[in-house]
This record gives sequence, C-alpha cells and structure tokens, in this order.
Amino acid sequence: QAFPLQNISSCLPLLHQGHPNGVCHSSIFWITLSPGEAPSTGEISQELANTVLFSHFGQETDENVQEGCPNLKQFYLRPSLLPHAQAIINEGAFSPGTLQVLSGPVFRKCRITPHSMPVFHEMLVVLAVSRGTENSCIQMLVDNIQTTMNSLHQGVSGVKPSISLQEATSLGTELNDFAAFERQLGEIQHFLCMGTDPDPSGSCVGVIRTAPDRLKSHELVVVSASLNLDLLAMLLCGISDWRMLWTLDRRFLRQFPEGELRLFKSFSLYPPSYVHDVSFWLPDGEEFDEVAFHTLARRVSAEMVVSIQLRDNFQQPGTGRRSLCYRVTFQSCDRALGCQEAAEMQLHFREEIQQHLGVTLR
Repeated sequence: QAFPLQNISSCLPLLHQGHPNGVCHSSIFWITLSPGEAPSTGEISQELANTVLFSHFGQETDENVQEGCPNLKQFYLRPSLLPHAQAIINEGAFSPGTLQVLSGPVFRKCRITPHSMPVFHEMLVVLAVSRGTENSCIQMLVDNIQTTMNSLHQGVSGVKPSISLQEATSLGTELNDFAAFERQLGEIQHFLCMGTDPDPSGSCVGVIRTAPDRLKSHELVVVSASLNLDLLAMLLCGISDWRMLWTLDRRFLRQFPEGELRLFKSFSLYPPSYVHDVSFWLPDGEEFDEVAFHTLARRVSAEMVVSIQLRDNFQQPGTGRRSLCYRVTFQSCDRALGCQEAAEMQLHFREEIQQHLGVTLR
C-alpha cells in the first residue's frame, strides 16, 4: 500500500512535566531545573531540553523523587514517543489513510548490559485502518520493515537479517530491557524480533500495538509500531556494545563512509578491564533499587562500567540485616582505560552509593 509523503518539520519536546502514566518512577530520568531555567508555560522547548540534557543527565536532586514521590514541578526526559502520537490522535489531527512517522531520542533508566541503552533513537509508525483489517495491516508493516532491512544489509557481508512477529504472550518473562519497559507503556499485541544467522530467533527490537478505542469512529482501529533503531543498527553491523554508537572517536565513523552500513571491526581485540568488588549493608526495612545502583555507576564512571554482577546476598543471623556484594567491571569502549583511573572511579562510586542510596559500606 502506498502513502503520500509529507515531511512536517516539528520538534517534539524532550522534557515533560508531571509523571508519565503507567511508568515506574524509578525508570525515568528526572530533571530539577533552577528557578532561572524553569519555563513560564506548559510548553517545554527543544532548546531548553538541550541545555539541561547533559548537565543534569542521570541526577536526581529532589528528595521526593528518591523517596518514590515525584514532585509535580519535576520534569523528566521523555521515555517514549508514544504519548506524542496519542496526543495527535486525541486532538483529532489524525486522519484515516494517513501514516504518521515520529522519530527521536528517548531516555530510560536500565541495568548495565551491552544491549541495554539509557538513551536510544526510537521510530514510531502510527496509522488508522478499518476494523477487521488489523492483521493484514500489521503484516504489511512487517513486510516493509523486512524489505528495508534487506536493502540496508546489502553492504554488510555475512549478515542475513530476518524480522519475525511473536505474540506478546509467547516470550513470557524472557524479555530484554527494551521489551520489558514497553510493557509499562500499554498493552502489546506483538513483539518484533530481529534475528541474524546463526541465531534466527533474535532479539526484540520493536513492539506492535492496536488501540480500538482511540478514535471517535467505531469502524477504525489505530495500529502503531515502535522500533529501537539503535538495536537494529547493532544487529545489522555486528556491534556488540551500545556505547560505540555514541563514541566521538572518528575511527568509528570512518568505518561507515557516507552512511554506508558495514560489518563493524573493533578497535582493540583485548581492551584492558579492571574488576572491583563493593559490599554494603542495606538500610533496614527498605527495598534495594538496583536500577538506581546501576544508574549511579553510569554517572560516576561516565559509562566506563561494562558489567555489574551480584556476587553475594547475605542475611545476618539474629539481626536479619542484609548485605550485598557486587562485582563491577570497568572498561572503555573506544580507548585504553588506566588502572589508576578505574580505581578512582571505584572510590567515587562507593562514596556516591553511600550518600544517595543510604547503604553502609563494608
């Protein structure tokens, strides 16, 4: 099916106020603006968001946020483009036969793994179809995504991508961070999984939703498809660490002249890594926020932590106090990290978790 193309230049705000519906507050990057930065209207401009993005990224300075009660005056970096699409539909600016494509960076707190991204580029496709034709529409979207993947991978030798649809219930609890977060945003009908030889089952790179009650007309249903473009790029080009997509090292971009996709070649076969353990007692009667723990590691190390693993979970007889021990691995994605530099990061990390998470170091 062909759709007329119209490019609309519109900046979707990066910052929002209040709290996103259905999303756990600890998964959001909260921003506290100084009085001079606070906007006078409800519209949060792209320029303002860009101003505070890197100066506040990952920092929660408001006590209420840390205690689980976000202040209504707080702002947060958008975790999804889906609310923007829903706003367009609710305002009546969405007409049948029109395919809306939204794209831009989104921000989500997550644990540290090579494929878990605190920021990535999302593409959201939304269209209205006649009730009863949802399945054929979804298959049309999948076929078009597959065709696009085939055209993109032509320059990537040895990689044969395949897109498959999986029922939302079929993956059970075995979800990557992207898919798990998407479930917080609303009901999902299908997961879009991309596989490459020799693993055709692949990873979840997108989700498909249907919303039968979003439009005033009972004869129409809204179908949306959300794609994690960064995960797609990693799978297509054989990039094993998401941090490479954000490196400023020119050696990375030189591997993709004029935007041509190729199989990525690592800068170093044996990059140095340094392992440090950290043990602490948990505050009495409080649940430990592991995502906040990982987020602090990201901020303190400037994304130099490549792995965090729980090594021991000990409960003291008699008192019932709990102690955790984590193994933290420091490694840069694009340069040789120094031993002393990693040691200093570890010391800083210990100070930060004691201050912000209320733990007692051992």
